[in-house]
Amino acid sequence: MKKTLVFLAGLFIILGTLLACGGSSDNTGTSTSSSTTSQTSQQVKHFKVGETVKVGDTWEVVVSSAKTSDGDDYTKHDVGNTFLIVNVTVKNISNKEQDISSLLNFKLKDKDGTEGKDAFLTTGVTPAPNGKVAASDQSKGDLTYQVSASQKSFTLAFEADLLSSGQTVWDLSV
Repeated sequence: MKKTLVFLAGLFIILGTLLACGGSSDNTGTSTSSSTTSQTSQQVKHFKVGETVKVGDTWEVVVSSAKTSDGDDYTKHDVGNTFLIVNVTVKNISNKEQDISSLLNFKLKDKDGTEGKDAFLTTGVTPAPNGKVAASDQSKGDLTYQVSASQKSFTLAFEADLLSSGQTVWDLSV
């Protein structure tokens, strides 16, 4: 009985910590380019490159560009693949510091649903947005993925809070 209580107390502490670090639980996207549109977790609106999208009460995200690359002197893609470089800016619009992770918050898929493999180029890219972002500050950088060279259409999903449902999606073409 005592072991069960200790286990449950530890579990509640871990869950409480994760919830406190997760930021806002409202993970809907709103475009701020020309009109304001809300999205629910059942209805996912797709945004275009260049649109500024408000995600909950925590982030404004802009996907500025998407382009392919053959790599650099140190990193080469697999045969039949290419690198896709997506430039993004995330702005913390909340009143407290937030964490961002290019690996956890962003997911790329091709039109067939295959996820892009995270890649790391050493030259020709700006480091991806990662780490702490102060209130009212922003982080800008390149997300790099290895994808099939035959694919030209992709979706990039952003999940502001990993513990709740909902995502904001951009359509990309190269």
